[in-house]
Amino acid sequence: MRCIWLFLLLSPVLYLLAGLYLEPTFKVSLDKKTLETVKMSLYIIAFVTLVGTGYVRNLILSRQGKLHNKTRTGKDPLLQRYFVSMIVAMALSESIGIYGLVLFFLGKDRTDLYLLTLISAATMLFYFPRKEHLRLLGQHFSIG
Repeated sequence: MRCIWLFLLLSPVLYLLAGLYLEPTFKVSLDKKTLETVKMSLYIIAFVTLVGTGYVRNLILSRQGKLHNKTRTGKDPLLQRYFVSMIVAMALSESIGIYGLVLFFLGKDRTDLYLLTLISAATMLFYFPRKEHLRLLGQHFSIG
């Protein structure tokens, strides 16, 4: 599991490096008006993704189910929901960095790449799994 989280956490850095490395090989392909429309749309989508990530994570965590029964894999359903919610939250956060990379490829504006990559990385760090979260979840649902 840690390997998945590590790769997800490093992906914004890879997007940044890829964009900067490939910058000399591409040219701006859209006119200014179209680029501004695409830019505004992707920033709105990034904001919706940012806000929606917390909602989706909480929705996955609050799913009703039998907390005391083990699943077929022998793992606690609460822990499984927690891990799924973390991976989904980090993947949604990663998409914000992808939006920055797309904008950079379309408009060659480093500000978009830096800003959306930074937001992506910060959001991923915010949702990175912590032992305290598991302990609080266990107390909240009175497992055991």
